Amino acid sequence: MRIGKPAAALFLVLWGAAGLAAQSNPQQSAARPSTAAQMETASIYITASTKKGMLIKDVKPEDLTITEDKVPVKIDTVSCNRPEPLLLGILVDVSGSRRMDSHLLSHYDELEAFLEHVLTREDKTYVISFDDRIYKLSELMSDRVEISPVFEKLRKHQPAGSTALYDAVKAAAGADFKGRSGHRILVVVGDWKDNSSRVTSDEALKAAQRTFTTVYAVVDFDAGLEGKISRKRALDVSRRITEETGGLAYIAEEKNDFDKALQGITGAVLGSCKVTYASPQNPDTTKGVKLHVEANPKGVSILYPKVRFSSTQ
Repeated sequence: MRIGKPAAALFLVLWGAAGLAAQSNPQQSAARPSTAAQMETASIYITASTKKGMLIKDVKPEDLTITEDKVPVKIDTVSCNRPEPLLLGILVDVSGSRRMDSHLLSHYDELEAFLEHVLTREDKTYVISFDDRIYKLSELMSDRVEISPVFEKLRKHQPAGSTALYDAVKAAAGADFKGRSGHRILVVVGDWKDNSSRVTSDEALKAAQRTFTTVYAVVDFDAGLEGKISRKRALDVSRRITEETGGLAYIAEEKNDFDKALQGITGAVLGSCKVTYASPQNPDTTKGVKLHVEANPKGVSILYPKVRFSSTQ
């Protein structure tokens, strides 16, 4: 593995559970025998870093151990440095609680700059806002000429209504891109307090897992009006959905925290690697298979999805 240069606030892992220290390496030869007809080619996205947040840019198959339902699998390839185009969704809370955020307009500026920095011509993005309803603000786009008008709409929108965050996450994660392939990423910005969704947080998480969507959260507490109970609930939910899909959650409380969070997401997204392997498992259609990924070198943390569904489901 080659370790890259540190990036400002690259991995502000709030609760530490997403990191994974190296443990003993199960022998690959212990994998359950399976016939060729039973094998499935599987792939997941991971992000590797040192404990100090330095990206590891050239992960190799021998650097990792993966098990599915505790059964080791044979890793075929690991491709880093944007192995596939991005399909990057921005999901923005515009409910009434956002009225008290004095930095809201500057956050929209920073989100627009984030997209301009991350996207290439091959990548695509889309923007969705939500209160108690969901507003599709754009189709897939990549050009600044298309992106700027979308954020102008956001700047003119007056926050109102209740918050259906889980509904919005489920809808965005389940978006149909009509056969377009790529690394699906969803950045969810808001205070992460839900009070009007028809679905549960578990259903929102399952939707992201089924479409192989990596979720990143910016838990925006700029308004400073959160009670202890609602704050804890917001952090717990954001932590669970991001960790389970291989992403991260960040808190934004002070003026510069929002930009630091986007810097961290930028590093994690651009530093991710696609891992392809042969799986003997037939994922359960309701539960999938449980994944466990370890780095063989000590002192390396891996972000990875904790469940995999079949790509044919």
